[in-house]
Amino acid sequence: MAPIVSVEHKEKRKLIILQAAKEVFIKKGYNATTIQDIINHSGVSRGGVYTYFQNTEQIFLEILRRRDLEDEWNLESIYNLAQTNWGALTFLLDQIQEIINSQSNLLLPAIYEYYFTIGWQTKKHIPLLEARIKQAMNGFISIIEKGKNEKEFSPILPIEDIAGTILTFCDGIYVNCFHLGPEKSNVYKQFQAFRSYLALALFKNN
Repeated sequence: MAPIVSVEHKEKRKLIILQAAKEVFIKKGYNATTIQDIINHSGVSRGGVYTYFQNTEQIFLEILRRRDLEDEWNLESIYNLAQTNWGALTFLLDQIQEIINSQSNLLLPAIYEYYFTIGWQTKKHIPLLEARIKQAMNGFISIIEKGKNEKEFSPILPIEDIAGTILTFCDGIYVNCFHLGPEKSNVYKQFQAFRSYLALALFKNN
């Protein structure tokens, strides 16, 4: 009889594989990484890796799925820090600006490489990407709607359009910074200008 393996043990093994794989993807990029690289770096046997994952794409997508869960916003915690709806919006923008400016997402080159090569063909990442976008959109919409209901905001455009514009701006400056770096992309000035435009869209002129 085969030994019974606990759920906790399985999760621990998966985490070892995923952490090792992430480190290899960061070092080598997506396309250059092989299952053998992950086996070697994790110390888990070939059979052990294949028990949980069929290929490098499945491993990469699981890394992205777990990243998205970790990145979910806790609006209650944000409001505890920000107190006002404008404060909550600018807090989120400050956080996003810091992530972009510090270039702390070391996995980003591998992500873009995957999106425009294998991912372009398989489309397996699309549900994850759509869920990530939806989560961010819903967060921005929730804050703006709350601000409108509390008479703090008087949006001059549909709330969904404003939320979409915030998301598009952040994604655009993210890509620009990835290619050119934070200094050439003028990240600080870009965010400063965007906050001014956002205020015009949300506050009535007195």
